[in-house]
Amino acid sequence: MPRLNGLLVAGAAIPLATAAFLALIAPHFVWDIKLGDRPILMLWAGMAVATVTFTLWAWRVARKPSGSQPTRWVVAIILGVGLIARALVLPTTPILEDDFYRYQWDGAVTAAGQNPYRYPPARFVTAPAIEGLLAATGVKPTPPPPGYEPLAKAGRDTLLRVNNPHVATIYPPLAQLGFAAGHTLTPWRLTGWKLVVLAAEMLTFTLLIGALRAGALPVIWSAFYWWHPLALKELTNSAHMDALLLPFLAGALWAVLAQRARLIALTVAGAAAVKLWPLVILPALLRRTRGAVVLGIAAAVVTLVLIAPQLAALSADAGLNRYATDWQRNALAFPALVAVFSPFAHDPAAIVRLVVAAIIIGWVVQCWRRDAAAPADRIRAAATAVLLLILLSPTGYPWYVLWLAPFAAVQPRLPVLVIMAAAPGYYFDFWAQIQDEPDRWRWIAPLLSAGPAWLALAVERYRGAQR
Repeated sequence: MPRLNGLLVAGAAIPLATAAFLALIAPHFVWDIKLGDRPILMLWAGMAVATVTFTLWAWRVARKPSGSQPTRWVVAIILGVGLIARALVLPTTPILEDDFYRYQWDGAVTAAGQNPYRYPPARFVTAPAIEGLLAATGVKPTPPPPGYEPLAKAGRDTLLRVNNPHVATIYPPLAQLGFAAGHTLTPWRLTGWKLVVLAAEMLTFTLLIGALRAGALPVIWSAFYWWHPLALKELTNSAHMDALLLPFLAGALWAVLAQRARLIALTVAGAAAVKLWPLVILPALLRRTRGAVVLGIAAAVVTLVLIAPQLAALSADAGLNRYATDWQRNALAFPALVAVFSPFAHDPAAIVRLVVAAIIIGWVVQCWRRDAAAPADRIRAAATAVLLLILLSPTGYPWYVLWLAPFAAVQPRLPVLVIMAAAPGYYFDFWAQIQDEPDRWRWIAPLLSAGPAWLALAVERYRGAQR
């Protein structure tokens, strides 16, 4: 018991110190401060130290027996420290992020009963920069359609800060409901949305406690998500919508450990209505039975029904289509594969996207054919699929890495913990952007954020082969 007490105290210092660091540095990242005047390297170094230190702590905890520590006492400490850290970070300015402006606009449109997939935000605001962007992309400015005039007027400041304003929203319907809830709480202010994010995080933590108890696992492992510095930065501070995905993933893991197949299908379908990719890992989470096939089909149908409004608005300029064909940022493996295919293909990036999809689907199909009975094996297979998705994707954002946080809490594997530790490498790219020759430095951020995870994956595979 004394050893576990010491580990809890040591671990608690990390999220609290991270929260204090973010609160102190955030005022230097307000919108009007030029990128070159922001302490980017300080952010990168501080977050790197925090995540690496936390990973070393988590790895030590994961390898230690939990002893006879009272469960409720441990949960109370973990919950309380995480809430204190979030209370410090929640009022702070989002650091190096502006995605929340899109959430605010989408939320306002949805709350007003309009269709967020119909028009790109740039259609509703006039400004020299916006007009230049519209001209370059072939989108013609038009007066706001009937029903949108009050929104365009009230949300002008938000519209001027939405990134990629010429593209209609990419976010599925369940995410839109979350945005609308945030707008309803505090119209055109970030506070309401941050409260929605906090509620989703607390639900995730609660479901992870249930999952750990169902699997007879140490409840202290819940801190691997709830105390993680990356969650404090990307969810509490920067308010990324991926927080809405995590309760569904945590619920799916709880259902696997509790051996409730129907709930697995339902939670994965809900996750896919927030971000589409979770539907791919459903076969890895289900056992290979006739009933599982039916559940998989049912989950796909439920997902299609939930995302029908988005599918109905698909077009060449739709956010989902543009993301699937054009987006590329902070990727390590993807551009390397594009270079390999370039001599043989007219559009090598499209070919590589298909190759990546084939790799992920192939892995999941292989796991399905193995028919792993043990819940831990199925969770491991799904986590590996998500890990490969992140490492091979053309976009390597640190908030994507948090998709693995629920998996880290119930199965703290080395590659999963390492990729969460390395994620702050992404921030280095902002420093590269302000250098005289930015292309000379652009490779560093992808290498910092993805390279260690590839190495950890290789080490894990080598150790597995040696057993």
